[in-house]
Amino acid sequence: MKPVILVVDDESDIRNILQIALAAEGYDVFTAETAAQFRALDGEHDPDIYMIDVSLPDGNGFNLLKDLRRITDKGIIMLTGRSGEMDHVLGLEIGADDYITKPFRIRELCSRVNALHRRIARQQPAAKAAGGEATAMQPGGGNDAEPDYAFDGFALRLAARQLRAPDGGEIALTTAEFDLLVALLGRRGQVLTRDQIMNAIKGRDWESYDRAVDGLVSRLRRKLGTPDGGGSFIRTVHGVGYSFVR
Repeated sequence: MKPVILVVDDESDIRNILQIALAAEGYDVFTAETAAQFRALDGEHDPDIYMIDVSLPDGNGFNLLKDLRRITDKGIIMLTGRSGEMDHVLGLEIGADDYITKPFRIRELCSRVNALHRRIARQQPAAKAAGGEATAMQPGGGNDAEPDYAFDGFALRLAARQLRAPDGGEIALTTAEFDLLVALLGRRGQVLTRDQIMNAIKGRDWESYDRAVDGLVSRLRRKLGTPDGGGSFIRTVHGVGYSFVR
């Protein structure tokens, strides 16, 4: 079955370009002109990736992003004709996985969509990959393999892109949140600057925005909760960056 992408953009030329280019990459692409059409199509299909224009005739793309993030950790790419820093920061703070400014280069856009799809595909539960057959779920994600990282009863496995809580339940993380946690755990006890964090999450070509990093850290802290003894798993080093201290 082909992966599904749902696009909402009020420009017909953009919709047509995305439809043709992404179909050529092997995706089933559905397009909407308005937020209302987007919601209707979302109910009919099961998208793997959403592409959302910021400015819509009947609403704001950021509102769609916020609504989706309440219920799903599927891939979300924001589209905008505005190049201002604040839009990029807001999108990342709310939970977008990527942000693309129009006009865009088709090859680059397809590359970023494919990269996002590969990342979210690795996050799919093992049961789904096995065709939905029932398996005994262990706290580590369905097998007895040692986690790549462990802290305070949490278990993180890179291959499955999965974080398990001490009670065995899976903690749903967006792509950016997961990559942030891996970056911090990879240098546990050391301080990472915001630039180092953004490079680890998005690569060297990604523009670093302090508020975007702060927003990601804040969301990850909420999902991890408070460790035994109080405090936080992630320490803020004012004027420098962040450090994972457990």
